[in-house]
Amino acid sequence: MTMLGSLRSTLSPDIGLDLGTANTVVYERGAGILVSEPSVVAYDTRTDEIIAIGHAAKEMEGRAPRTIRVVRPITLGTISDFRAAQTLIARLVDRALATRPRLAPRLVASIPGCATDIECKAVEQAVRAAGARYTTYVPQAVAAAVGAGLDVTSTRAQMIVDIGGGTTEIGVLGTAGVIRLASLQLGGDSFDHAIVQRLRARRFSIGLLTAERLKIELGYVGRQPGSPGAIVNGMDLDAAAPRGITVDETLIGEVMAEGVARILRGVCAVLESVPPDVASDLIESGITLTGGGALIRGLAAEMGARTQVPTVVANDPLTCVARGAGEILGSPTLLDQVGPHADRFTRWYQSLRIGMRESYSP
Repeated sequence: MTMLGSLRSTLSPDIGLDLGTANTVVYERGAGILVSEPSVVAYDTRTDEIIAIGHAAKEMEGRAPRTIRVVRPITLGTISDFRAAQTLIARLVDRALATRPRLAPRLVASIPGCATDIECKAVEQAVRAAGARYTTYVPQAVAAAVGAGLDVTSTRAQMIVDIGGGTTEIGVLGTAGVIRLASLQLGGDSFDHAIVQRLRARRFSIGLLTAERLKIELGYVGRQPGSPGAIVNGMDLDAAAPRGITVDETLIGEVMAEGVARILRGVCAVLESVPPDVASDLIESGITLTGGGALIRGLAAEMGARTQVPTVVANDPLTCVARGAGEILGSPTLLDQVGPHADRFTRWYQSLRIGMRESYSP
């Protein structure tokens, strides 16, 4: 790298952004993960002022007074509240780069396959409004694959399954392009809502933060891990009073089973659609799991058994998308191949219009 190029990268860093339904992750090429915060924003309803973002706003969820409105500006992987999303991005990038003088960064964001053209542009505009000097976007599946360490320029086909908070991206990649893709409107948040609804059906009410904890502590696929259960506090709807109960892992496994089954059906549908030579490659290269959902106990083993394709969990699966986006931005050749103006990307996006989309309503 020339001295001028080194100075530019120092003062105007290349940032990869995973603008997720559950979490927003900021990555700088060469520096690693700088910030990872929940994608949550809190408003003061009296002044319409944004008073908190990230962890601070998430702690208010379900506990805030009526004068404070807590929102998640990203729904199913796309922007539902433009102002809140723009503020979230701007503050997290500023926080990540606050320790050094700099010019406006270059920034690339990932987008889910279910995003429309308008939703893609909304992401690009929100990032630009947050102060980036250059913005673009890349397919979430490709970013996850690069972040997981897969060589997406290889002619050998590889498969990635990224299970995020709002969507699940199932992609078969080869030669810097997407051979097959399914984008399911189903993710970790769907499991949280399903847990809340199941317990409510048993006349016990909990919040989403508690449901998320139950999912992380007790969620599993396949064989029961043998956890003793978890004590949670909530509202007894029959007694109209707060109390604690013990939730068994069997209940959480049952609640998550439908959503997991839909993900597995999506993976199998993609595998069934690939050409024979691609299927041959996948027997050797396998399936790589990324995203928070990759950490569900037993999921990799269950997917491998169901598909007869070796399945592994990527290192640090929660940050793969952001890391991959940053690495793509730092590689002009790769960005040209997978960016929104690449012919291969355009063909992929047009083919997606008739691709598989599935939503999950527990």
